[in-house]
Amino acid sequence: MSLKKPEKKPRVSVIIPAYNEEKTIARCIRSLVEQSLDSSEYEIIVVDNNCTDKTIEIVKLFPDIKIVKESNPGVGAARYRGWQEARGDIIASTDADCEAPKHWLKKTIHYFDTHSDVVAISGGYLFYDRDFVINIIVRIFERSLVTLSWFLAGGVMALTANNMAVRKSVYDKTTGIDKNLQFGEDLNLAKKMHTYGKIKWLFHNRVKTSARRYQEMDLSVVPYFLNFLSMSARDKTWRNRLDNIRK
Repeated sequence: MSLKKPEKKPRVSVIIPAYNEEKTIARCIRSLVEQSLDSSEYEIIVVDNNCTDKTIEIVKLFPDIKIVKESNPGVGAARYRGWQEARGDIIASTDADCEAPKHWLKKTIHYFDTHSDVVAISGGYLFYDRDFVINIIVRIFERSLVTLSWFLAGGVMALTANNMAVRKSVYDKTTGIDKNLQFGEDLNLAKKMHTYGKIKWLFHNRVKTSARRYQEMDLSVVPYFLNFLSMSARDKTWRNRLDNIRK
């Protein structure tokens, strides 16, 4: 009689909330499956936030991806649900329209292993569907926004949900991600994590994402910016309305 070996606990849990992301989800999952980190070291969890398209069918084409359901709409609720399922020592977060560089998770683990006083890290992003010039502008603008958020938040370094990671042991000491927030759940979490240690921004560990929300640069981007300012300064959303983002 053979005894089944206990399942190895992953170092990292990667959480991806998804709502009707059939056009981008495969790219995201593929980039995570192809990480330089050994597959036994991390798990991937996709949160189905009421998808009505082929998003979940596509996710099921990849082996060993855990899918959980969250019926309450909104990214706060979806992330909260996914983070509840995390088994890793580190919880990493990205979005369904992102693409992680090959060494994303390896760099994340290394940074935590070599900086014991750091409780959370975050990094920026570049657009995979815009040209070189736009991405140069993004790099410059990113540093300005990080500095502005740090100033408005009274010295709390920001986290951005499409590229952040936290120590689960510290996260569990907080009230966690606010599942009622539809904007700014990452900035809200940063202020909670800051109580327990340092938060660092890694400019050398960016992900790539889609510029779809900014393609036309019309008034639809205004709520994002106003919520960013409001969450940084007051820890309150300017307008917590789901219809601004679910079109």
